Amino acid sequence: MKRVLYFVTAGWLLFALPEGRAQEVNTLYHMRLPQANLMNPASQQYCDFYLNIPVAGATSVTVSSSSVAFNDLIFPGTGEYSDSLITILHPSYNIDDFLVKLQKKNHIAPSLSTNILSFGFRSRNLYFHFGVMEHVSSYFGYPKDLMVLMFKGNSAFAGGRADLSSLSLDATAYGSFGVGVSARVSDALSLGIRAKFLSGVANAALKNHGTYLTVNEEDYTHTLEADLSMNFSAPVEIRTDSAGNVEDIVLKDDYDTPENILYYLTHPDNPGFAFDVGAEYRFAERFQVSASVLDLGMIRWKRDVSNLVSKGQFVYRGIDASPVFDVNDTTTLDDVAEQLLDSLVDIFQPSVEHEAYTTSLSPKLFIGGTYSVTPSVRLGVLSRTEFRQKNIIQSFTFSANTSVKRWLNFTFSYTLANNAYNNIGVGLSLRGGPIQFYFMTDYALGLAFPDKSRALGGWFGLNLLFGCKERVMDDLPLFH
Repeated sequence: MKRVLYFVTAGWLLFALPEGRAQEVNTLYHMRLPQANLMNPASQQYCDFYLNIPVAGATSVTVSSSSVAFNDLIFPGTGEYSDSLITILHPSYNIDDFLVKLQKKNHIAPSLSTNILSFGFRSRNLYFHFGVMEHVSSYFGYPKDLMVLMFKGNSAFAGGRADLSSLSLDATAYGSFGVGVSARVSDALSLGIRAKFLSGVANAALKNHGTYLTVNEEDYTHTLEADLSMNFSAPVEIRTDSAGNVEDIVLKDDYDTPENILYYLTHPDNPGFAFDVGAEYRFAERFQVSASVLDLGMIRWKRDVSNLVSKGQFVYRGIDASPVFDVNDTTTLDDVAEQLLDSLVDIFQPSVEHEAYTTSLSPKLFIGGTYSVTPSVRLGVLSRTEFRQKNIIQSFTFSANTSVKRWLNFTFSYTLANNAYNNIGVGLSLRGGPIQFYFMTDYALGLAFPDKSRALGGWFGLNLLFGCKERVMDDLPLFH
């Protein structure tokens, strides 16, 4: 348990700290690119045939953090430390300045999607899409009370209760094979649907049905009420002592070789299914509205499954983290974290089972609209709502899209997301013959100033396009 929790925490920090806050690239939704059908299956490409160049065809890298950026954790010191970089653990730093930036519920959610092979073609009023993609989707939710407990100790809750019920984890790697079709029902209405057959590779899911810590005001003992379950589908082994108590979780023998790791990644045995639906409707010559719902589905995990369950009321006296803040003490945060995790394992002593389980994908709802100012300039607005376990992640994007030349197109956007208000996006599309290159980001400032920005994410790739029609209001501009 100690090693698993340590590596999970370290992994989330590695994902989150360099980039800060980001999420999927909303700018893509209102672009006339083949990849737009990934966000709305009703979208139809204006060319009769497209092929995403394998791997380079559609790659999205995103990170979403609801509260802090890199320079909230590492920054120039003041006074005698003004010539050095310090962290929030430095004794000269007032930790309250960091805690005030946190919300009651916080999250870090890195993700990666890459295209293996996808293509599409038109047949009269129908447009068919096929795609094989790999996904890594993860979400780590943590309450502010947990950070207060770590940095200020139990005295902050003496005589009261810390709410840890928003602590959650869901990390999933899976592949998908999608088959979709968009039908132009009339000149004004298009409908689309896509079925996705999923193949799970690995998963770790922490479900929290309610966890609270009460601190006795007299002797500072802790009473922890917990209802937690942790599921794994991964090549790990849970080791227990003679009494059946969990001692450690380690990688299975022989799974640390490149050959076995590659075999594990390419031979998944966890089936799943999901579908996407979408619609586009033009109710006036210049106005269009659209909507889509993505990732309605689940994966059944059956291979290398382990379940840890801990439910009840536990009493313990806690640990002392104060040496970390003493410059003359050699105790490190890793030492305190290791002591804490050992203590938690001893307290919880979860039961161990090996039963198959099911996880849901994170559904997303998109609602958008566009207004054509001229045949080559369109304005767009988009609402995006993602449902992550008990949490809802909301964003809004406003865009201006233009076709400068037949081979050159630009888009500019502004996104309100994750309590950040400096998310200026750009998009670029270049075409020479049948080859089309594109790049877009909702967070251009994050690329220029990654240490100061709380958002970063991008989508890029190459397409081959054939049978492209002459550009008219319904088909162009490339960005709309």
